[in-house]
Amino acid sequence: MAVLRSSGSFASRFLYQLNRRSAGLIPFELAQMLAIPPADAVHALWPSKRRIAAANFAQVTGLPADDPRVERLVRACFRHFGRYFAEALHLQSWDSETVLDRVAVEGEENFALAADRGRGVVFVSGHMGSTEIAASLAVLRGYQIRAVTEELSAGWLMDWIVRTRQAMGITLVSADGAGLGLIRVLRRGGMVAMVIDAGIERPDSIPVQFFGRPALFPSGPARLARLTDAAIVFGLAVRRPGGLFKAYICPPLLPDRERAPDDDIARMTQELARTFEGFVRRYPAQWYAFRRIWADG
Repeated sequence: MAVLRSSGSFASRFLYQLNRRSAGLIPFELAQMLAIPPADAVHALWPSKRRIAAANFAQVTGLPADDPRVERLVRACFRHFGRYFAEALHLQSWDSETVLDRVAVEGEENFALAADRGRGVVFVSGHMGSTEIAASLAVLRGYQIRAVTEELSAGWLMDWIVRTRQAMGITLVSADGAGLGLIRVLRRGGMVAMVIDAGIERPDSIPVQFFGRPALFPSGPARLARLTDAAIVFGLAVRRPGGLFKAYICPPLLPDRERAPDDDIARMTQELARTFEGFVRRYPAQWYAFRRIWADG
């Protein structure tokens, strides 16, 4: 398991400390508002991501990709993505009391139900809402998290992400070659975090039904659960007005030893897709739909 570490360069340390010291100078709600103009600029200047998002939202809504309603949804998606970065920056100034004051949690008992089995927890989320908020809730409850991520080509940005996650108590590991290390974490009763909407390029993707059409979702969470008998918990946090959030922690999804391994992996992956679909239906603009999910769309 390749643990990602900061380069330790002066620029990396300077940017991180600047973020830590300046994060609380701007009120949180104002920071969210200030994120909108840059997000609109990115929307205008990144046509490839705009097209992918439009194709995905066309599948979600059943409308043509060039329909004005889809275009409005794409713009709203970019704006939520801008707010996500504002939140990631601002969160560096929050203490545990601030997190708990701003977040209403539904299903928090499901973390304990999964962990009490003593066989580890695979925490699954999507590129949606605020992953920082969802992860913070787990950390505040005492869970040590190994989060699987893809390495970014922009070294300074990857350094900042690694440092901010370390400050939160989260260890990032590379998606490449992480399998055996993650199995050891789960067998020690730890928590591994992964995303379910990683896109069709992932080599471990398998077919599922998503919004009534064949799509490809990574099977990694289900494979880990099957190999270790860990529980899978799906969770995410979405934005509410006034700088608040609503976090959802779903009931544990457990392996079924009565089934053949491949059948069980397919079942659990499909259940994760169904759960995620429900949240996308409720909060479509908060899905960062910048990766191809449907091979034909």
